Amino acid sequence: LNFNAMKLLKHSISGFVLLFASIVLFSCNLEDFNLNKLSKTNNLIPDVFAPFAYGTFKVSDLAPTPAPLDNDQIPASGINLDPIIISKVGTSFSSVAIDSVYLITHFTNETLCDMEFELSFVTASGIQIGKSYNSGIITSGAKDFRIPFFDLGRVDQNNLAKATDIKLSFKLFPSILGNTTYGLVKSKQFSVKLSFYAPVDLQKL
Repeated sequence: LNFNAMKLLKHSISGFVLLFASIVLFSCNLEDFNLNKLSKTNNLIPDVFAPFAYGTFKVSDLAPTPAPLDNDQIPASGINLDPIIISKVGTSFSSVAIDSVYLITHFTNETLCDMEFELSFVTASGIQIGKSYNSGIITSGAKDFRIPFFDLGRVDQNNLAKATDIKLSFKLFPSILGNTTYGLVKSKQFSVKLSFYAPVDLQKL
């Protein structure tokens, strides 16, 4: 699949799968199945869970221009990789029964570097709408690491509705395990999974 990068070049990213799934209503709280609580509808808080996107990326696929030389050390200030732009057409939360939406991110870092990423909502022309959401440092070797939830309040949900795309920006940092050259990192991969989760207040329906 081809996705437009901010510099308007197209990167062909292997293994990128969009999971625009139909929204599934379910409850992950076992207390919701307490028979006493089932008799009181105001205690029922079902959840909306929507898998959104999954991607595996090779570092060299997102190398900046000009790309570092193989013997270049990853600097302490980091290396910015080219961003990924994901269309969010059809993704919005407009129910009065949904006060907060949480963006859940799982990250696997198979590079030899520490990493971080920043998520933001953008227009088709690349203009950011609202604030950015930063993952913090993700250490080398992290497997299916869950980033703390990004809480999208009403303003953030409106920004998501106005945006045409979601932008993911990635950065490499030298690992505390030692200095690393770009040549050792460029063939390594990392992956990210994005999902939306929202509790539903049935009393507001």
